[in-house]
Amino acid sequence: MSLRDAENSLPKRVVPKLPKGYEPEIKWDGAKGFGFVDSQVKLSPEDATDPAIWEEIIADWGLDPKTTELVDGSIHIRAWDTNAGEGEVKRLKYYRAQIRKRTEAEGVSSINFEKLFDSVIKRKPPGKSKKKKDTGNRAFAVFFSDWQLGKNESGGVEATIERIHLAQDITIERIRELIKVGRAPNVIYVCGMGDLVENCSGHYAMQTFTVELNRREQKDLAIALIDRFIELVVDNFPDIKIVITAVPGNHGENRNSAGKAFTSWTDNDDLDVFSTTYRMYLKNPQRYKNISMPQFDGLIQEDLTVTLDIAGVPVTLAHGHQFGKGPGGSVGKIESWLRGQALGRTPASQCAIMVSAHFHHYIGSEATGRTVFQCPAMDGGSKWFTSQTGANSPAGMLTMGIGLDYGVRGWGDLSIL
Repeated sequence: MSLRDAENSLPKRVVPKLPKGYEPEIKWDGAKGFGFVDSQVKLSPEDATDPAIWEEIIADWGLDPKTTELVDGSIHIRAWDTNAGEGEVKRLKYYRAQIRKRTEAEGVSSINFEKLFDSVIKRKPPGKSKKKKDTGNRAFAVFFSDWQLGKNESGGVEATIERIHLAQDITIERIRELIKVGRAPNVIYVCGMGDLVENCSGHYAMQTFTVELNRREQKDLAIALIDRFIELVVDNFPDIKIVITAVPGNHGENRNSAGKAFTSWTDNDDLDVFSTTYRMYLKNPQRYKNISMPQFDGLIQEDLTVTLDIAGVPVTLAHGHQFGKGPGGSVGKIESWLRGQALGRTPASQCAIMVSAHFHHYIGSEATGRTVFQCPAMDGGSKWFTSQTGANSPAGMLTMGIGLDYGVRGWGDLSIL
């Protein structure tokens, strides 16, 4: 028998065919692709999902497992039965998986770190900045809050006046500094935040016994202190506009013997001391031509808040006694109140910045998408509150810049004086 005859007498070997479209192969464009593993490779179900096994397969394809990886969840397994000849049926499988460069993987940076590091080291210092042209979008706001003139705590009225004088004087220096460094305000807002007077009765049991000034004296003193600051601004910055505004506080309310306000929201000493001061300036329009009080021209309505456009930024002012009770301390009360205003679509709902007082300590919060500020007080504190809670806060006057020129926050140059 010849060799050829012997070869022909052997059983024919049937080579199983894979379904069309699933021929073993790899496709790779340098960044991503996919690969097939044919039925000759015996993988258990556990192996088929083992990244380490696929690293070996990737290496067998001629790619570097250090820079190429399997895409999570991309493994597909398909099986089918085929006739292997002589009545034998074999189950064949193929395994398909997507692969990609590791630098393309989610959560893995493709940044060239050396280049990035180099850019930090070689960054040139800034040159001398040019003075920016005033755009009219920068204001400086001064908040007169919780003076409670007439109160006898911690040195009484004399100590309170000294704190107010000092804060006013430093504010003038502060404005000079801002002008010098190229952040001059185009307008100065003088904001009455309520409770500038202590009043004489109806707020707490010992008020009448402890107060040092009667109601008229408290108001006269408040007017003199407001006027003192306005005169300082006019003398030092005659070309800068001044806007006066105020909100009513609870200590300024006109209350009856039962301690309840009984007339109207605007029948309030905190508004009276500002409108009375403003009336004085109307007598001399030449000197006070840059002073205005929007509320005096019709904005004083039956409301406890004022919302103004300050250099392009909507700002709401409120004393804070209307915030009521709620969780989260004073900032929680403010933010809860603001949410209610948004539902009610009141003017306050439009604010980007909310400024309040009443709680006698400073707060600055950006937790809600609105910026919330709470002014510290200028009075001498409260022995009763401290004895109840152990808490106290230093006196001070909030000042800050507001306007579009301060960027996305709309405020800057904040200082408590």
